[in-house]
Amino acid sequence: MNTIAEPVQGAGVDDKNLSRASLHRFIHQDFHEAVDRMTIIDAFLFLIVHSIDKLGIWHRLPVFLGLLYLAVRRHLHQEYNLFNVGRTPTGVRYNPADYPYRTADGKYNEPFNEGAGSQGTFFGRNILPVNQKDMKPDPMVVATKLLARKKFIDTGKQFNMIAASWIQFMIHDWIDHMEETQQIELVAPKEVANQCPLKSFKDGSAIYGSNEKTLHKVRTFKDGKLKISEDGLLLHDQDGIAVSGDVRNSWAGVSILQALFIKEHNAVCDTLKREYRNLGDEELYRHARLVTSAVIAKVHTIDWTVELLKTDTLLAGMRGNWYGLLGKSFKDKFGHVGGAILGGVVGLKKPENHGVPYSLTEEFVSVYRMHSLLPDHLQLRDISAAPGSHKSPPSAEKIPMPSLIGRVGEKTSSGIGFVKLMVSMGHQASGALEPWNYPVWLRDVVAQDVEGMDRPDHVDLAALEVYRDRERNVARYNEFRRGLLMIPISKWGDLTDDQEVIEALQEVYGDEVEELDLLVGLMAEKKITGFAISETAFIIFLIMATRRLESDRFFTSNFNEETYTKKGFEWVKTTESLKDVLDRHYPEMTAKWMNSASAFSVWDSPPPSPNRIPLLFRVPKSLLQANTVSRDQAKMFRLAEMIKKLSGASLHRFIHQDFHEAVDRMTIIDAFLFLIVHSIDKLGIWHRLPVFLGLLYLSVRRHLHQEYNLFNVGRTPTGVRYNPADYPYRTADGKYNEPFNEGAGSQGTFFGRNILPVNQKAMLKKPDPMVVATKLLARKKFIDTGKQFNMIAASWIQFMIHDWIDHMEETQQIELVAPKEVANQCPLKSFKDGSAIYGSNEKRLHKVRTFKDGKLKISEDGLLLHDQDGIAVSGDVRNSWAGVSILQALFIKEHNAVCDTLKVWIAGEKFQGQVWSCWRSDLGRDISAAPGSNKSPPSAEKIPLPSLIGRVGEKTSSGIGFIKLMVSMGHQASGALEPWNYPMWLRDLVAQDVEGMDRPDHVDLAALEVYRDRERNVARYNEFRRGLLMIPISKWEDLTDDQEVIEALQEVYGDEVEELDILVGLMAEKKITGFAISETAFIIFLIMATRRLESDRFFTSNFNEETYTKKGFEWVNTTESLKDVLDRHYPEMTAKWMNSASAFSVWDSPPPSPNHIPLLFRVPK
Repeated sequence: MNTIAEPVQGAGVDDKNLSRASLHRFIHQDFHEAVDRMTIIDAFLFLIVHSIDKLGIWHRLPVFLGLLYLAVRRHLHQEYNLFNVGRTPTGVRYNPADYPYRTADGKYNEPFNEGAGSQGTFFGRNILPVNQKDMKPDPMVVATKLLARKKFIDTGKQFNMIAASWIQFMIHDWIDHMEETQQIELVAPKEVANQCPLKSFKDGSAIYGSNEKTLHKVRTFKDGKLKISEDGLLLHDQDGIAVSGDVRNSWAGVSILQALFIKEHNAVCDTLKREYRNLGDEELYRHARLVTSAVIAKVHTIDWTVELLKTDTLLAGMRGNWYGLLGKSFKDKFGHVGGAILGGVVGLKKPENHGVPYSLTEEFVSVYRMHSLLPDHLQLRDISAAPGSHKSPPSAEKIPMPSLIGRVGEKTSSGIGFVKLMVSMGHQASGALEPWNYPVWLRDVVAQDVEGMDRPDHVDLAALEVYRDRERNVARYNEFRRGLLMIPISKWGDLTDDQEVIEALQEVYGDEVEELDLLVGLMAEKKITGFAISETAFIIFLIMATRRLESDRFFTSNFNEETYTKKGFEWVKTTESLKDVLDRHYPEMTAKWMNSASAFSVWDSPPPSPNRIPLLFRVPKSLLQANTVSRDQAKMFRLAEMIKKLSGASLHRFIHQDFHEAVDRMTIIDAFLFLIVHSIDKLGIWHRLPVFLGLLYLSVRRHLHQEYNLFNVGRTPTGVRYNPADYPYRTADGKYNEPFNEGAGSQGTFFGRNILPVNQKAMLKKPDPMVVATKLLARKKFIDTGKQFNMIAASWIQFMIHDWIDHMEETQQIELVAPKEVANQCPLKSFKDGSAIYGSNEKRLHKVRTFKDGKLKISEDGLLLHDQDGIAVSGDVRNSWAGVSILQALFIKEHNAVCDTLKVWIAGEKFQGQVWSCWRSDLGRDISAAPGSNKSPPSAEKIPLPSLIGRVGEKTSSGIGFIKLMVSMGHQASGALEPWNYPMWLRDLVAQDVEGMDRPDHVDLAALEVYRDRERNVARYNEFRRGLLMIPISKWEDLTDDQEVIEALQEVYGDEVEELDILVGLMAEKKITGFAISETAFIIFLIMATRRLESDRFFTSNFNEETYTKKGFEWVNTTESLKDVLDRHYPEMTAKWMNSASAFSVWDSPPPSPNHIPLLFRVPK
């Protein structure tokens, strides 16, 4: 097990001597130490990966080879990029059977560590902290020169505003930092600021909350249901704050997702109640939460992430995480067979934490800085009109984003309505994660406290984000890449080909590429075709996406009918996408307005054409082009020759110097695997490999990350602490999931680390986060994601964030006076347990439940209910918006539907489950009109995003209605994760507290995010990549081809690529084709996406009919996407308005054309 206090020792004298004798000759000097720490096998594996990295071809390999590369890389990261933070209990702490449900605070998930991943646990590390005492260049300069939006850049059809909302929805589920209001002053002790007030598990915290107080607020305590408004939006309390699991710093896009999944939760309740008539309120609630949480986790895994990383290799990889290489049909028929590779992470016999107690990591937080996804305005659509071509509704008015935030946003959303908001978001492309695409409005934004109340001070979020990474000792871009075993940049041209960006980088950082802030680097980095994020960010995804699943017993040992109920399990199995969820609740909306295959791509996108080549044998299109084939053949020949020279030579010769130490720490097998991955990285072709090879690459990479990028933070209990059979359900606080650690992943557990913390005390303001946010993040012109990602997809990730992560912070965030051990704890749960709708503790859980038939409270209009303050009744209402709220409402509806199904299915059975339910929507469409082409509704008015945030957003959503909000979001593309696409309205944002009340201070979120990463010792971009065994950049051109971005990076960081903030790096990084995020961020996804499932017993050992009930298990197994959820609750909506195959792509997108080639045999275009 890796710990910050106890660094991993070398594998042995012989291995080290072998490494010294052979490997260093072939490996970048930055990795010599890393390789020396690897086992001989890992060192060799790293050599292969490193060699591929040098060629830069992994994403161009045939799918099978690409998967092999990623598999090796993930293995390396699992071995060397998981660092524990805090004390780790030992022994079995509880019996998981005592907690067959998701607890309010996320405890009792990991059997041997009851607090792992729970609320208040420390953020872990994927990369060791980097001292950033010298906080240069000024974050304000970085934000201004390299982030601030000049002209909006979108993501085309790939990502709509639903997709943009989705990730915020997820963030509301997963992560937050415990910090005081005066964020800029940052006087909080590290041990407080690094605690997470949310839970790390995928447990729906964004709708359920992360503690009992929030849970109590969102529950109706009738039939197990959650509170929701009659209009399908969130309810609001007397202050206008949405009643939901997390309302802090939210907006309409998140709120509409919260509302959607509250509706989903309640639908599950109804279904379970019909199936199991003897189930009481508590039993119905618990089972419905399990089901809804699983649906949300599944949608995030095989729908949203697939749209974010739109390549055949990642399609195979993410579906492989859930179903394994044997596929869905085989698994549905025969159950989980084989290990994680054949049968998938979900359904494993026991959770897997790779020796490091599960928690999300500071690096994971850093790569999820995706505010550039947000546009400047929400383009409402006229859903009263007839659909145009591809089901596209005509445009109506534009709504500025600031009027969709917080309480104002709630009010705006209410005025728009769910369907119009969802359709508008679905038809609007999100912003791209690129330089100069950070919204300008986020540079003078009012943040909210945890109650959803506005804070008194405004913040420059772009600069603050740069500063936070430094403050938290998150490695800067180059060191970040080194930490991920990725080749660092040596010049700006290594980062990007954009001369303007290079000039900006030169202006800010000079020639100091090591100073490049991570955020800037992620934005500026050249993206892999299809990737909406940088490759650097992708590596964190590679680590953490798996980890979020494999560490959660409710996705492993407890992922079964017994835990979920048979009907609930069936619900999960039959829901495959957000479109399924929308079809369930708003079938008319999707039918009329969604043309796309995914609800996360722009809804007027055409469905993908059929591909008859088996997925694993597909080859990327770029590899099929004549000039590319000859070039890549030459590279592959060079790779083969390089590997041949290994006999009697040193691994270091083939591996980037930054990874020598990392490789030396690996086992010999892992070193060998890393060599393979590294070699592919050099070629840069993993995402162009045929699907099967691409999956193999990703599997290897994930293995490496699981071995070396999981660092424990906090105490780890030893021994069996409880009997999982005592908890066959998800507890309110997330405890009793991991059999030997009852608190693992629960509310209050520390954030782990994928990269060891980097001391950034001296670099907290170098460059100034405000400069970083202004120069590199702040939106110049909105960049959307095209048809790939819609506003539902954007809301979805915020919905997930509401479920997974938050930091425990006091109101004065800028001053950061909270002790470090608190601020690094997560007030949510780390498990995918639906905390966004259920909350992360008993209080929140009690608030959302009806205590009748196990259901959750939801409004009759399908939106969230609201308390007397106008705050939505849901699991997590802090900093939420309409896009998250609508998803929360949807999954509350899903939960209640499961309850109804279970109640009808069988009587007299004890309720033992829980569910997720959190989502939101965005733009306005006229759903009263006839669908246009591709089911597109005409645009109506535009609603500013700030009016969809918090209590205002809840009120706005209520006025819009669920269907209109969802359709609007579905038809609006989300912003792209690119430089200069960070929403300007987020730069003067009123944040909310955990109760959804506005905080008094405004924040500049862009600058704050930069600052937070620094403050939390999250490595900067290059060190982040090194920590993930990714080749660091040596010059700005290594990051991006955009000359304008390079110039901005130069302006902010000079030539100090090592100073590049992680957020900037993730935005600037060249994206893999089809990826909405950077490859660097993807590596964290690779690690944590699996980890969130495999570490959760409710997705592993308890993922069975016994836990879920036969009907509940059937529910999960038959739910494949958000579209399934929407179809279940709104069949008319999806039938009328959704043309896309996924609810996360813009809804007027055409469904994908049939591909008759088996997935594993497909080759990237």
